[in-house]
Amino acid sequence: MALPPPDRSSTSSTSLTPPPLVHRFDRFELRPAERRVLEEGEPAALGARAFDLLLVLLGARDRVVGKEELFAAVWPGLVVEENNLAVQISALRRLLGGEAIATVPGRGYRFTLAVQTEQAAQAAQAVKAAQADQAGYVPEGPPAAAAAAQPAPTLPAARSR
Repeated sequence: MALPPPDRSSTSSTSLTPPPLVHRFDRFELRPAERRVLEEGEPAALGARAFDLLLVLLGARDRVVGKEELFAAVWPGLVVEENNLAVQISALRRLLGGEAIATVPGRGYRFTLAVQTEQAAQAAQAVKAAQADQAGYVPEGPPAAAAAAQPAPTLPAARSR
């Protein structure tokens, strides 16, 4: 399930595209369609190659990704030294934490954090709900299911004179 780096060439706006996805892990949110990484809701500084590398590792998180596969995905058609890969892995580890990317000696790298993937619209709703919870927002009235389960209030009978 490897996610290739995005095609940076122009595309037709008439093509059908799937809804944008959001990947959440630890305190981060990766928005591939926007080419953004958010840390606790704020934009995080990450270079283009490191971003592409993160996309590949995240897309193949169920397996070890070899160096040659990473070179082909992140630097297609270019001859680059291993040092370039090490620099980008280091940048990712500085941002995400050392435990986010495991080195498997002689084999490659693996993304190790638990990831939750959802459509961007669902992610936006979840963020709003979390922000409301943090702000101490309590919706007016009981939830619909709880309101339906509660008996209707009774009023004292009117006295006739």
